[in-house]
Amino acid sequence: MALPAPAVTDMRLRDAVAAIHPDHAATWRAVHVMYRRCPCSQRTITHLRAAPRPADLDEVVVMVDDDGAPGPEDGTLRAAGFDVRVITPAALHAELDLEAAPVLVIARPDHELAYVGGYNRHKQSAAYEDLAILADLRADAPRASLPVFGCAVSARLADAVDPLGLGRW
Repeated sequence: MALPAPAVTDMRLRDAVAAIHPDHAATWRAVHVMYRRCPCSQRTITHLRAAPRPADLDEVVVMVDDDGAPGPEDGTLRAAGFDVRVITPAALHAELDLEAAPVLVIARPDHELAYVGGYNRHKQSAAYEDLAILADLRADAPRASLPVFGCAVSARLADAVDPLGLGRW
């Protein structure tokens, strides 16, 4: 089942993304939202570390940790050239208006959001499309958002997706 993601018109998300590295105002920006406990996020982190990244792209990984604590993925992502911010699920919802992960957010140099969605067309697919999405957006080609397949991060969404809490056992 696909999880919800805000629209590219979400003002709170736009402003939060613009506040990340405000000194990089004239560059495209990708914010990769990952949840430390989510296997889909872990696979996406592996992809991010392995795929050649565009040099002219400001990339930040927002790592959601239940306790807001650093973890082993943070160092490997930093070594691969990513800035990493660790936040709690509550902060993810309050600051970025997101409740699921992994989510890709791409902003244009003018800070307007160009993409908010998933990385793959199918759940657990190894075909990541983040770089193709970015290339299309830079070429002004229309690009529909892919579904978000992953894990519910917020307690509200986790309860809605799994009301009996079976996934937390």
